[in-house]
Amino acid sequence: MLDAKKVTKINKVLAKGKLVVLGALVGILLGVGGTIFFQNYNPPDEDKGAAATAVFGRFVEQAELVGVSQDYCIVDKYPDVETFFDLFDLPWTANSVWYRYAGTLKAGVNMDTAEMWPEGTVIHVTLDQPYIISNTPNMDISGVLEENNNILNPIHVEDVDEIQRECIRISEENAVEGGLLEEAQIQAESDITTLFKSALGDEYQVTFEWRGTQ
Repeated sequence: MLDAKKVTKINKVLAKGKLVVLGALVGILLGVGGTIFFQNYNPPDEDKGAAATAVFGRFVEQAELVGVSQDYCIVDKYPDVETFFDLFDLPWTANSVWYRYAGTLKAGVNMDTAEMWPEGTVIHVTLDQPYIISNTPNMDISGVLEENNNILNPIHVEDVDEIQRECIRISEENAVEGGLLEEAQIQAESDITTLFKSALGDEYQVTFEWRGTQ
């Protein structure tokens, strides 16, 4: 039969054993709980808002977001004739130039005026209407194809300059009528949405408001 001293000693050993077991269980629970916590942890909304702002800053730094580009080539005849006090033409003064003008148009969005604000998992973006950013001529193929000069009404350099300006006007007018700016708008929305979702996750939605929309 165990005496009182041995019973007390055994109880102390068992108590230490319980503490070790409890300590191990607590450690396991903390470890498992911590793993689950960090796996499912979502940063506060203000952190996501800061991240969205940083993402948007990448676009704003570009100043201009080029959405689409389009090549064009205009070939046309440009006649000219002197007149008698604008009353009638003087046919013996007629001249003409066949001119080819080729280039590349780029359309996009001005990011300097862009605005963005997050609202939960929705990112609101406000932009100005797309516009033609650049119209760059291809001088390797642009130029006079045929010239019918007239000593009574010679062709001057300024005449060719005027033809070029007319070609630029026509190219941009045709591009706008052909939907180039609408394509730039669609592309801008796609590019901005893709970057936000890549940085923040697919659960985020991006909405767009275009200033000046009727």
